[in-house]
Amino acid sequence: MNIFVVEDEPPILREILSIIESFHEDYCLLGSAVNGKDALQFLEKRGAEIDVLITDIQIPVLTGLELISHIRDSYPHILCIILTGYSDFNYARQALRYGVFDYLLKPVDEEELHGKLREAYARKCQDYMKEPSLKTVSPDPALNHDGLYQVALLTLGPFPVYASKYHNLFPDFWKKIQLEELFCRNPSLKDRYWIIDSSSPSEKILLFLLPEEHLQQRDTFLADLMAPLLDGPEQITIAIEPQFPGIRKIHSTVLRLRSQINRCVRIQKSQLLFLRDTDGGTSEFAQARSWCLRLSQLFAKKNVPVFEAELKNCIRRLQKEDLPSAELFHFLKELFLYCIRAVEDICSFPALDIDSTAGEILVFSDSYVAFYENTRSIFRSLFELMLDQEPLFHDKTDIVMKLDSYMKENFTTSINTQSIAKEFGFTPAYLSKIFREYKKISPSDYITDLRIERAKELLLANPSCKIKDIALSVGYNDPLYFSKVFKNLTGVSPKQYAEQPNQ
Repeated sequence: MNIFVVEDEPPILREILSIIESFHEDYCLLGSAVNGKDALQFLEKRGAEIDVLITDIQIPVLTGLELISHIRDSYPHILCIILTGYSDFNYARQALRYGVFDYLLKPVDEEELHGKLREAYARKCQDYMKEPSLKTVSPDPALNHDGLYQVALLTLGPFPVYASKYHNLFPDFWKKIQLEELFCRNPSLKDRYWIIDSSSPSEKILLFLLPEEHLQQRDTFLADLMAPLLDGPEQITIAIEPQFPGIRKIHSTVLRLRSQINRCVRIQKSQLLFLRDTDGGTSEFAQARSWCLRLSQLFAKKNVPVFEAELKNCIRRLQKEDLPSAELFHFLKELFLYCIRAVEDICSFPALDIDSTAGEILVFSDSYVAFYENTRSIFRSLFELMLDQEPLFHDKTDIVMKLDSYMKENFTTSINTQSIAKEFGFTPAYLSKIFREYKKISPSDYITDLRIERAKELLLANPSCKIKDIALSVGYNDPLYFSKVFKNLTGVSPKQYAEQPNQ
């Protein structure tokens, strides 16, 4: 991470530079200036390379606030950290309104500065994941005298999910496992790790230093480090980059790790993968098409009991083959296509989105038993349509009305698709399918809409109310996550929404 410092008092400037240089394996000092004019000249030459600017508020020629204002307009990618004394704290408040990242009080404390830089590093990782086209390639060495930096991508569940409609699948998992504890148990990793939020709620990114003494036994050390996650009750897949090329390459690194996880994740199986591994690539399972043909013939004959028995046998065989979820996804798609083609002359299923349906079956399948039940429930709904009679299993319109009423009454609690399905005695995949058919929206997105609309009402009714209280009152235990969801849907933060006139 590239840093530029502006401070007009030489002793303080030297102290800050010295502290940052002591963290040289993590941060690169691009330069410094003693006044606003020199800082602007440096920005004109190398502003695109700067990640973080640390500036005093009271500097000659051009004040720190004026410098920050210029950066906000011309170099919005730069995170600004201001230096201020207690007597200048009113200026600090003004700077915070300019959108500065954080502030430090003088005299500068080494641990506090280190903490702010670690937070800035994590933030820049998130920024660079959103800005893969950034052209600056300043050095950010991952290899140093202490060891080698690693990037790990952690993904929850039996099938990778990235759409917002699945954000309620993992409401409290990351809080429960306390990722910090992985590193706190090993003194050599202290202060040499970052936990970074991904764009998907099912993912976390870990950036950490592998100590030099463990380089020879790297795989063993990492397996021991990640063992508490792999041995836990939740399914998790972890992919690790053997050598991190630097913060500017975080986007491409995460994409490579995500691609490997997509190829290798399996139902009911936690795994630790290394980017160099090639195992798990998709390959067509030889018997899959013959099974699809056999099942489609039974489907066309409307033989429900035999179809379900054959389906159960087929899934048992798939389990023995230990196929990646990606291959199970392709199998489901082929099965749906074969069955639909087998009856296309007598029946059509225009509401069936094959990709979404196959994906949801896997998302909600934490075991092969659940995989079978979810698949069977979808085919039962298709049999209902084919038989052209009173529904075999449920009155869907009545069900959706009851679901709608239940969600409106309980959205402020920690409900999600799985808990609602359990309450009504359905599989999650079936519930999601019928709800989306009638409401044109997934259950999770519907719950989110209800929560955000209620939050809007509360914010307008009481703009001074604390965000964490609003979050809790509409069903979010994490105020930061609530703010992220709110902004994604409205385009502004909860605080900004409350302050907007004429709402």
